[in-house]
Amino acid sequence: MLASIMARPGMREKISAAARTSIANRHRGQIEIPAHTHPIVRGLFEAMNRRLAKQFEVSCASGVHANVMNNWRGRHLPRLDLIDAALGALDFELAIVPRGRRGPDGFLRDADPEEPEPRS
Repeated sequence: MLASIMARPGMREKISAAARTSIANRHRGQIEIPAHTHPIVRGLFEAMNRRLAKQFEVSCASGVHANVMNNWRGRHLPRLDLIDAALGALDFELAIVPRGRRGPDGFLRDADPEEPEPRS
């Protein structure tokens, strides 16, 4: 069946154009991050852009499928083990920080605000 689809005129060009523009193969450092993306996921994709890593490369290194990572940008929240694996592929790790110390990009802020009061 696949052979008959590929035999159609222009089909190879369509498929190769789609493969070139897919999120996993975008140009290095140019992965779009929607405004509504969770800060931890935003941090992952910003780190990928800064390191000029392709989503496909991080996917292969972490064992997380590229489509799963793509869905984190807009549709789904990642499982803890999967986001940790993806961050680990970029030499980052998840950490627990006091409330108010995480920036909108998911990373610890440089400024050192006062330590929050413990909850009672």
